[in-house]
Amino acid sequence: MPNLTPAQQIADLDAALARRGTSIQLRKTNSATGQVTVPAKWRGYLPQEVIGIIQAGDTKVIVSPTGLEAFGIPPQNGFAVLAGIPRRIIAPTPIYDGGVLVRIELAVRG
Repeated sequence: MPNLTPAQQIADLDAALARRGTSIQLRKTNSATGQVTVPAKWRGYLPQEVIGIIQAGDTKVIVSPTGLEAFGIPPQNGFAVLAGIPRRIIAPTPIYDGGVLVRIELAVRG
């Protein structure tokens, strides 16, 4: 598989989230004011991933930077609303390729 440009990586992620993702809301505080709705894919952490600050029961959420231009990267101690339940973001991890933000992985708890 050839190396993908950052734009191609984002386009592929957007297409995958459109096919298999679910809409979630991201909040900077536990208030709906200023929240954004984006497609995301989430799952529980695998046993071998439960290390450091990650605990059993935490959830890994993957979102695209698309649609977050004004909102920015979701902050630590912000909230991701999954299936109607606000969950605290314990570790936002922006992933860059060549200085371009191509995806964001969030560790959430609650």
